[in-house]
Amino acid sequence: MDDQKIYKLIKLFISLMGRLPRSFLMFFSDALALTWFFMDKRHRNMVIYNIQQAYPGRFSDKAARQFAKKNFKHTASIFFTMIWAFPKPKETLYKYCVFKGLEHIKAAQEKGRGVMIVSCHMGIFELVVPAIASVNIKLYILYRPLDFNPLERLILESRQRFGIVMVPLRKATGKISEVLQNNGIVATLLDQNVDWYKGAFVDFFGRPACTNNGLAKLVLKTKPVVLPGFMRSEKEKFILEILPEIPLQETGDPIKDIENNTQAYVSAIESMVRRHPEQYFWVHNRWKTKPYCLLDQRAS
Repeated sequence: MDDQKIYKLIKLFISLMGRLPRSFLMFFSDALALTWFFMDKRHRNMVIYNIQQAYPGRFSDKAARQFAKKNFKHTASIFFTMIWAFPKPKETLYKYCVFKGLEHIKAAQEKGRGVMIVSCHMGIFELVVPAIASVNIKLYILYRPLDFNPLERLILESRQRFGIVMVPLRKATGKISEVLQNNGIVATLLDQNVDWYKGAFVDFFGRPACTNNGLAKLVLKTKPVVLPGFMRSEKEKFILEILPEIPLQETGDPIKDIENNTQAYVSAIESMVRRHPEQYFWVHNRWKTKPYCLLDQRAS
């Protein structure tokens, strides 16, 4: 079956599923999440390990397991909320979205240097798109394309119907620099592990986390205003909140400046996660890449 037919079948399935009551979809989501929780030992243990490392001494084994179960439910709800949202007209979705911190974006744009929003995989992060579109802001989002073309096409169609421009990460520097030079707004995620040669090791929940240093390099070069922003669910609402500016740090030492600014962005992300840890994407191995260290010298 070719990609076009697969795309049409997936779109038909999601469109039909999206017309079901949200309560039914969430019931199905929770049931699937529990099945996933009990069957997927690797990711279950990853969440338990991560949360115990992030909050040492706070979670017993039993409490960590209960937290992981809730976190699996939240993660599954991202997919089913996307299904629910897919066939909805923009005006309907806007009623469920709350935007906070618009004053920070306006103040940033008054400086005329462009705006970079740094965020993380938190809340129903796919609904960032309608949330920011609801206040008539044109946004460019950096993203990593999916390998499965039919699903990639469907997701782009869903996101870009709100006027959002999706920019693939590969070779995006020129495009993003142009947007910022024209005082535009760009958003990116900065909470995933990268290989050591792509990032800087900075503190995240008290542990060294290898973090992409490309954002710091771009900011040091183009000087946009950087604002942290995050998504969270609250009852029936999806809340996107933009926080005050993260000041640019410049010491004259290029390596130190990259590390310091990357740390500032990750610290902002950590503060967001600490506010609603149950809504963060803990199934990801954020600390996978380890810092370089010398092997023990053993006597021959």
